[in-house]
Amino acid sequence: MKRALIVLVIAVPLCIASTQDNSRLWTAPEPLTFDGLRAWYAAGGLPGHRWPRERYLDLNGDGQPEVFLGIEDYSRGMGYALFTHRADGWVLIADRIEGAKTPFVLLPESHNGWRDFRTLLETWRGRGLLEITYTWDGQHYVHKSEREIKSDEVSNP
Repeated sequence: MKRALIVLVIAVPLCIASTQDNSRLWTAPEPLTFDGLRAWYAAGGLPGHRWPRERYLDLNGDGQPEVFLGIEDYSRGMGYALFTHRADGWVLIADRIEGAKTPFVLLPESHNGWRDFRTLLETWRGRGLLEITYTWDGQHYVHKSEREIKSDEVSNP
């Protein structure tokens, strides 16, 4: 009994320390900045990610793609911060965009020259997709709508 207690006294603090050391690899640095996220990746942030950690899509038609940087990895996809480049550097224009393995798709609708776009995630039940649309509100990209695409729609267009 004493031996088990000694093992617990030694093992528990080591396990807690190990978890605390790894938590920085899974927690995006605050505030969300382009350079901060890139430095976080270089230090091992988002290890073993299953989804693209970076994505590129020209949302305003200027020939320079906006950059989506992963901030969180979870079972169905990844949360992204969205940045655009301006004369004074990289500017955060959305602090949370949901995405997964499928490419982000530009949509025809635009607002002040910024195009709406769509992302897809598997549903929790795994029997379809969740289509999420984002739109420009004049300063940032915001969630516009979402709908579930059932598996029979996917297999029978």
